Amino acid sequence: MDRPAVDRAQASEPAPTNNKQPHRLYPSLPNVDSYDVFVPARSIAEKLHTAAASHPESLLEDTQSEVCAANSDVRLKAQILILEEQRQELISINEKWAKEYRTMVRFYKEKVRDLKALLQQNHSHFEEETREEGEKPVTLYKKLKFKTTKDKDSKWAGNGDVSSELLQAEMEAQELRAQNSTLTRRGQHQQEEIKRLNKALEEALHTTQPLGVSSETLQDLWKHQAEVYKEDFLTERKDREKLKEKYLELENKYRKVRSELRVLKSQVTWTQPPQPVLECICTNQGKHQHWEVRPVNQHHAQLQRR
Repeated sequence: MDRPAVDRAQASEPAPTNNKQPHRLYPSLPNVDSYDVFVPARSIAEKLHTAAASHPESLLEDTQSEVCAANSDVRLKAQILILEEQRQELISINEKWAKEYRTMVRFYKEKVRDLKALLQQNHSHFEEETREEGEKPVTLYKKLKFKTTKDKDSKWAGNGDVSSELLQAEMEAQELRAQNSTLTRRGQHQQEEIKRLNKALEEALHTTQPLGVSSETLQDLWKHQAEVYKEDFLTERKDREKLKEKYLELENKYRKVRSELRVLKSQVTWTQPPQPVLECICTNQGKHQHWEVRPVNQHHAQLQRR
């Protein structure tokens, strides 16, 4: 009868615990070990006591083995539950990553689409400007040729320098008008682009950010891009203001030269080409008259008029 008491005392002792830190399967999973399961020693002692009281000593060892098997089953079930929890957490993490991946793909597709549209729009503007620059020299050459022919055909006195200045002022005014219209279109395009980027920035700040990019980094990126567009816009506006001032100056110069030309035209009169003057020399020699016709020197006639 002493042996069962000793066995019960040994069975009632608590199992030694392992102080080693359990290894985590995944950084975001709970810090638990699949083998760290607490089994109360009291229940084991009660089972041993019941088995010792109800069975003879020959069946006590079998009862202890059954209790150990039950204990191992409990550990295995606990391990299965932990693994199931880890599996569910991994599934949720994978779903979250898939959602973030789809968001990132959609974001960058929209970004690529916007950049392609901007590139195509800039290419079309560049083609229009190139076409306008190609047509402008031809028009200026025609105007210059027409004005040169007109100046050659005209016989006004003292308007040669004024006509050349007038022609040059007209050419510069035409060039400035073309440059002003080009810069105006470019400025409007940049204003629309800045508005679109500001709207996209606001939408991006309210939506889910892509994986691997923090909100602060994205905000800095958009701010830097907005500053670049702002600097370009200010530079274009400054150039446009300079061209406008130069255009106004040339416009005033053009009006002044035109008024001078009008005054000179009002003062100039048509000059008739000199006609040969006949001089009659009469000599009375007897009863006959001898006539001699000769051209008069124009310079001599002018001196006589004076």
